[in-house]
Formats: sequence, structure tokens, C-alpha cells
Amino acid sequence: MQTDADVIVAGAGPAGSMAAFELARRGGNVLILEKTVFPRYKVCGGGLTRKIVEEIPFDITSVIEREIFSVQFSCRYTNQFTRTSSDALIFCTMRDNFDLFLLNQAIAAGARILFNEHITGIDQERGGVRIQTRNGSFGSRVVIGTDGASSVVANRCGLCKDLFPGMAWEAEMDAGEADLLHYGNTVFLDWGTFPGGYGWIFPKGDHFSVGVGAPASLARYLKQYNQLFLKSSGIQFTDIRSMKSWPIPVKFRKGDFHSGLVVVAGDAAGLTDPLTGEGISYAIRSGSLAGHAALSFLQGSSSSLADYSEAINEGVMPEILEAGRVKAIFNAVPLTIHKAVQKKDRVWSAFGKILKGERTYLDVRRGFGKWKFLWGAACWLSGLIYQFRVIRFRG
Repeated sequence: MQTDADVIVAGAGPAGSMAAFELARRGGNVLILEKTVFPRYKVCGGGLTRKIVEEIPFDITSVIEREIFSVQFSCRYTNQFTRTSSDALIFCTMRDNFDLFLLNQAIAAGARILFNEHITGIDQERGGVRIQTRNGSFGSRVVIGTDGASSVVANRCGLCKDLFPGMAWEAEMDAGEADLLHYGNTVFLDWGTFPGGYGWIFPKGDHFSVGVGAPASLARYLKQYNQLFLKSSGIQFTDIRSMKSWPIPVKFRKGDFHSGLVVVAGDAAGLTDPLTGEGISYAIRSGSLAGHAALSFLQGSSSSLADYSEAINEGVMPEILEAGRVKAIFNAVPLTIHKAVQKKDRVWSAFGKILKGERTYLDVRRGFGKWKFLWGAACWLSGLIYQFRVIRFRG
């Protein structure tokens, strides 16, 4: 089969750029196919943990717009309080700048990029894979699908399974200089208002990103929630730059992340935090793992791409699955957790360490101490309570 590259990466988001970077800097012949033209606006809160910033193998300081030290919490728009950390909890970026920066690192390492290549199909042939786009077709020995939440690659290769559909609304909002100065290092979080969802406000360089997320089954309520959340924040917003919705697929079971000569990573694989909807960190990790797996296969170090599925199932999915259990408990007793974060330094410290990436959701179970044997039962019961609340909310 005639090929245009050893590896085609479908999509130039964080997962795709990291996969291409890892391959290119080790001498791989990589071609990225991207349906848009960069830089492009991407709906996203844009929060990065300290851990993932440190894991990225190059300095990204130039695209960090804000460092967050404080969180203003509210529960059902009220019971507001603020907690502050002595060091940065998260770092905020705009995805158009961040994604372009990652892509440029891949290009500098030797990857090639073609824009305006909207993928329409994919076929596995003897000795390789052929991708069809609106402009033509391209062949490679391996394909890494990183084409987002509505991935053509994942759908055509039977890898779009066991996904829980989430949905989010986000607006980019202007505000006065006084609010930007006062809240420039503060994130707002509202929980308990919406079953299975929450609201957030992230400060950026010259504006705020305001969003709400919830299960897709409650999507029709999100716009109203967003509007009420805006009013409750106390920030005097002056203009709306943009407002968009987007899907958030969440993998809820271990499984295959490869099919023959194709692997999927990032949102295309459903690698999203079910509690927060955050996907950048999983995109960075899975993209890097996909790049390493493809190279190992091409060099003969591994006989198939099954090693990639194993790496995701063992190194990424346990954290995502545990986040789903934490979400169930959180949604069962949001006000109790809200008050615990407010009044108990130990709980706030643990919350902060998870935000920073110093601790994981797997540590929450350990926090039960001698009662951790009840964790499974507590999660199961909480899941039933959550489902009941969703049904009641929908009327």
C-alpha cells in the first residue's frame, strides 16, 4: 500500500499534537490532518493542573494567562465562601493559543500539518490504513484518532462504545477592569444546583470564561442555569463575546482503545473527567501514550497496538472510573460536601491537592480510613439517589 506517512494523526488538538510531537522528535514520519485552520476558538474552561504542566516536555509559560490561588464556592447560587491556597491551584489558558502552541512544538519536531482536511471515512487495508477527506485520501501504516468528541475515526472503527453523554455551555464574557483585577486569581464553582452538573467561572487575560455542564439528558436546562449563575456571581459582566455548547463524552468502562492499526486518544476515546468535564490532562497523557505505542509498533518492539489499550486501561481508566464514583457521592450530598470544604481544613487541603494534581480521586477512597470497605456500597447508593434527582428535576 502506498503511504503518505508512517503515522497519520487525525486532529490537531492537545492529544493529536502530543502524539505527533512524541513521534516526530524520535524520527517518525508524521502527518497531521486537521479539519479547521489554526488558531481556532475552542470551547473550554482552559484549566491546567500543576502536574500536567510539569508533565508536558516543554515550557508552556508563554500561553498561561492566569494563575489561580483562590476558589469561590457556592451551593445552589448561595452559601458563598472563598478558600485560598499559598501556591497556585491551577493555571488558566485560552485553548486557541494553547492548542496552536502545542501544534507548533510538533511541527518544530518534524511533523507535517494539512489544514481544512475534514475526515469523511477510514478503511483498514492490507499493510496500512487509508483515510478519506473532502479533498482526497491519505495512506499510512498507523492512524491515531484525535478528532474530538464527535470522532469520525472512533465511530468508523467501532471504538465509540460505553460512553456517557455530557453537555456544556460556555460563554466568553467581558467585564470591567475592577472585576478583572479583583477576581483575576479566583475561580468560581457552583454545585448542587443542577443534578450531575456544576457551574464555573475562569478568569483569562482580559475576560472571563463562564460555563455550566451536566448530563446531556438535561441539556435543555443549561442555558437558563448559565444565565442565573452569571447573575449570582457578583461580577458585573459587560458583554458576551461568544456563547456555545459542546458535547462531553465520558468513558464509563474499560475496553479497547485500538482496532487493528488504529488507536484513539483524548475526547475521541471518551477520556474525560466525569466529575468536572475536564479533558486536557487526559488528552496530553493519552496522546503521548499513543505516540509511544505507535512508534514501538513501527519499530517492531511490540507486535500490535494492543499495548496502547492496556496502557490506557491500567494507567488512565482507573482514575476516570473512580471519578465517576466520587461524582455519585458528590451529587447525593452536595451541601454536606460544600460545608465540609468550608469548615474543615483537612477537606479543603485534599480538595486543593486534587485540583493541583498532587492527589487523585483514588485517594478519596483511602480517606475513608477504616470505613473504606463501605466505599462500594456508598457509591452504589449514591448513584441511585443521583438518578432519582435527575428524574425529579426533569419533572
